[in-house]
Amino acid sequence: MASIFKTNAGTYRVKVSIPINGKYKQKTKSGFKNKTEARAWATQIEAKKLDDDEQNYSDELLVDYFKRWVSIYKTDTAPATLYQYGTTERVIKKYLPTMRLADFDRSDFQKFVNDYGSNHSKETVSKRRVHIAQSLKDAYAEGMIKRDPTIRVKTVGLDGKDSDMKFLELDEMKKLENYAYDRYLENDAFLAMIISIHTGLRFGEVAALRQSDIDYQNKELSVTKSIDMYGNERKPKTKNSIRKIKIDETLLDTLKLIETEDDDYMVKSNAQRVTWYIHAATKELGIKNVTFHALRHSHASYLISRGIAIQYVSERLGHADVSITQQVYSHLLKSLRDQEEDKTISLLNEL
Repeated sequence: MASIFKTNAGTYRVKVSIPINGKYKQKTKSGFKNKTEARAWATQIEAKKLDDDEQNYSDELLVDYFKRWVSIYKTDTAPATLYQYGTTERVIKKYLPTMRLADFDRSDFQKFVNDYGSNHSKETVSKRRVHIAQSLKDAYAEGMIKRDPTIRVKTVGLDGKDSDMKFLELDEMKKLENYAYDRYLENDAFLAMIISIHTGLRFGEVAALRQSDIDYQNKELSVTKSIDMYGNERKPKTKNSIRKIKIDETLLDTLKLIETEDDDYMVKSNAQRVTWYIHAATKELGIKNVTFHALRHSHASYLISRGIAIQYVSERLGHADVSITQQVYSHLLKSLRDQEEDKTISLLNEL
């Protein structure tokens, strides 16, 4: 954008701000006889910058731009999230290996989503679409591409697992819990299962627990840290994830028996090892085969099904806000709503 000023000498001075690599630089020139000459020079400079941009970016591959974008704008991203961006990069390389950034338009974007969605869940497709769209919106804002190719691109994909496959029913949860209680003193993978069943903690939060996090007097457990996928201790997923939750006597008695050296972690097994033991246990017990995260869902589903307020469940899980909890457990909330409707009609019929 150009600014034109008249100098004390009666000539005109022009200042042009042009974006270069995402930052604005200024070019100034004086001595123009009139505004027309000054404006013509500004237009020429701005046009040259656009031409230079098109020349600079015309041959850059979409996958190379995305990789560069991640390295610039996602430097403070948590490792687990950064891993997801790496997955998106690999997907672009597989599905769009020769696509240039300058050529990628809305139809190309939608075609990619359609192709990728033909054999991936809608949730997975949405992650890839959002990542790519974020980078493209920045490319458009910086003038690297002429049009925004993300407008009205629709997410398609396969339906995910049925909601009842994501958590254990009460009888199944009791079977797994009893199985774990017979083994947890010899194998901390089963201790991790017990903790999650009773608290709804994420695996990273379970893996970061120390004895100092347990307040036996007030019967509370503090979540202040998490172990990421690379084994590094970090702050929890969100600020809401830092929380204190009440725990029951059974779990308290269990944790008292866990001896650690120098207040070390109570669970040392990694996520893969614990998941292996879950699969082995569910197979032996003849119950639903689930992931570790399903134990978190089982905990929350049990509380909701027993009429515990969704707001409290949300806080206990460490969700950013209650809307996330409502979305994840919408199937259960609908079931409870149907029950409340039946009770309401029954009460009204008694009038």
